[in-house]
Amino acid sequence: MHASRGFTLFETLVGVALATIVAAMGGLRLTEVLASTRLATAARTLATSLRLARGRALASGGSVEARFDAAGRDYELHDGTGTLEVRALPRGILFAGLPARSRIVFGALGTAENGTVTLVAGARSRSVVVNQRGRVRLQ
Repeated sequence: MHASRGFTLFETLVGVALATIVAAMGGLRLTEVLASTRLATAARTLATSLRLARGRALASGGSVEARFDAAGRDYELHDGTGTLEVRALPRGILFAGLPARSRIVFGALGTAENGTVTLVAGARSRSVVVNQRGRVRLQ
């Protein structure tokens, strides 16, 4: 009888091929998860910036305007004295939908123009909705 020690070359190649296939599938899934996480983070950051803009409008007794630039992939907050904040969207995130005139203005009483900003990353999208009362929510 001959005792077998180790694997044959064919068995090793099959094992390496299977490991490569499993790793590639995991890599594709990881890319999807990263894009989804990046989109959710960008939407939360935008919602937070809009909530802070409303708070600044209430605190100052003046208006604060959020301006969106789809081509530049960024947004800015402005009040009567100038620019308060400029933020760029993360890599791979785009504006898919913007409110009329690409802006939302928060008044001194915290009210705002209705507006929905939609962000996309691949096939996924998230929306930030501002109602007339100035309330900001994620969808």
